[in-house]
Amino acid sequence: MVIVGGSAAGPSAAAAARRRAPEAEIIMLEKGEYISYGACSLPYYIGDMIHDYQVLIARTPEEFREKHGIDVRLGHEALVLDPEKRRLTVRVVRTGKDYELSYDRLILATGARSKRLGIPGEEAQNIFTLKDMTDGIRIRRFIDEQKPARAVIVGAGYISLEVAEALRERGIETTLLYRGKYPYSGLEPELGPIIVEEIERHGVRYVGEVHPLAFQDQAGEAQAILTDKGEFPADLFFLGVGVTPNVEMAKEAGVALGESGGIRVNSFLATNLPDIWAAGDCCEKHHQVTGRSVLIPLGDTANKEGRAAGENAVGGRTEFHGVLGTACVKIFDLEIGLTGITQAQAEALGLRAVSQVVEASSRVAAYPGAQKTLLKIVADASSGRLLGANWIGRDGEARKINTLAVALHQRMTVDDISRLDLAYAPPFSPVWDPLLIAANLMKRKIGGRSSA
Repeated sequence: MVIVGGSAAGPSAAAAARRRAPEAEIIMLEKGEYISYGACSLPYYIGDMIHDYQVLIARTPEEFREKHGIDVRLGHEALVLDPEKRRLTVRVVRTGKDYELSYDRLILATGARSKRLGIPGEEAQNIFTLKDMTDGIRIRRFIDEQKPARAVIVGAGYISLEVAEALRERGIETTLLYRGKYPYSGLEPELGPIIVEEIERHGVRYVGEVHPLAFQDQAGEAQAILTDKGEFPADLFFLGVGVTPNVEMAKEAGVALGESGGIRVNSFLATNLPDIWAAGDCCEKHHQVTGRSVLIPLGDTANKEGRAAGENAVGGRTEFHGVLGTACVKIFDLEIGLTGITQAQAEALGLRAVSQVVEASSRVAAYPGAQKTLLKIVADASSGRLLGANWIGRDGEARKINTLAVALHQRMTVDDISRLDLAYAPPFSPVWDPLLIAANLMKRKIGGRSSA
């Protein structure tokens, strides 16, 4: 078996295959310098909340080789796939020399790469993206050595917001530019003003509805970014404008892509070509709420897919049933949890959606530490089935969203949710949990009892 990619899905696939097939020869190719690391922790390494990047590495190449008998080849880039001959052309990055590598089973875990803006000057040496360990080390080293005073972030998704916090932790004056009115376009609009207030309270300047035009550079170093709202000078620039799946090699070999642009796979992670599977950020996922194929690049999803693909490539029948889009993010003192789809997304799909917003206390109001919390749930107006939720606050909301993720997974209605036996005690929740309040109010909107 050959596995292409060593970040999240690849190592999980290798470990799963080894457990099921102790006799198999397993080779893992990784064009970079690192494998099996926690990429989601990199903003906290940049912000010096995590001091040493080595602690982010789950398993080293030596561990894979010595404990699991897996041949890990760092600095080896797969360039060409020939599915008829079951062969890869691989380049040794350090020497530039190519060699041919045959396989019986192949798993593509090629991941994704950061998008660029496509404007003049963006190749300057002080413009960064964050997708892998090498990116994180480069940003941290630049801050440590160059000690930038000002930074501009383009984009306002969860990675950009985490990087904004990291830069402020390092004492860097930070400006956040975004094309939309409010940050994090995948959230409900009610959350936007709360996020802006929070980041501005911590010294981040927010400029919405702005469009970058070019970078002004001098001797290979960006001095400012030019936009339709003026010029923003800085010493460090960060681009957080999404990712693109690495599918070029697969596409050229005849591996089918889906409507989302990722590699198309079935529930067993198999592609359209014999004995080739795909997992992680390079492949699309089935969205359990919408039934559509989507690209949702998350580390936990990649690990789950990798495990299933690894087992299936050596004879298993493990299904990966898809995603709900469940995620959480910390923005300074705020916590945000989301799952499913927003009201706008539901309506765009032609669903008759209704929503309910509840503003409440996170605990019994008289108990120390109680905070304001806002929950918005979205449901189908006809059946009452839950479609999605956003939860924001400062007291555990990121974990509380998991209750709603379970409800979505089980296709529960708001009536089902309203009858849940949730735990109550003053340090943890008001006597009426905000979730129960939202479900009961929603029931009234859709006419009482509901069933999917």
